[in-house]
Amino acid sequence: MPSSSSNTSASSDFPSVRTKCVQLLLAALRPQPPDQDMAAQLAGDIERQIHDLHKSNQVKYKTCVRSKVANVRNPKNGHLRQGLLSGSLSPEAFARMSAEEMASADLRQLREEYSSRGVSERQLPQGIEGTQTQKIRCKRGALFLPAWVRSGGPDEDAMTFVTCSGCGQQWYHSGWVCL
Repeated sequence: MPSSSSNTSASSDFPSVRTKCVQLLLAALRPQPPDQDMAAQLAGDIERQIHDLHKSNQVKYKTCVRSKVANVRNPKNGHLRQGLLSGSLSPEAFARMSAEEMASADLRQLREEYSSRGVSERQLPQGIEGTQTQKIRCKRGALFLPAWVRSGGPDEDAMTFVTCSGCGQQWYHSGWVCL
């Protein structure tokens, strides 16, 4: 029984939460005096769009509002505030934007550089020699490619080296120890 009364009180608090969210959005937009009424309408429209997207989950709703407020307040994201106030960015489109889409052009470019650099740093060398096998597997489940056989001295056995096609780790056949 107590859980139903707590659900009722939580749902009765939701209109006040929504009102507070509109106020936060309006404060983030920082409208100038002649545009305050238009900005208030815009903040209400944005909140309604976010509510429509997340009405079944109050936690996601609040998280989304916080994200939008933080991004509009961020001085590096002036394009969001300008787009909303000028009408070139609709409340519906803004409500659906991900954090990556809201990022400034500089941050998007930086992320792109990091991801392209990260991919190229993790790529295996182009000329991997050997034959693909499914008999040996890395912890990550990727297949190994036998890379080369190295003979030691006359008293040492030849060792087969393999390279993981997924992560690039090199292993040798002495209990398949990672180099």
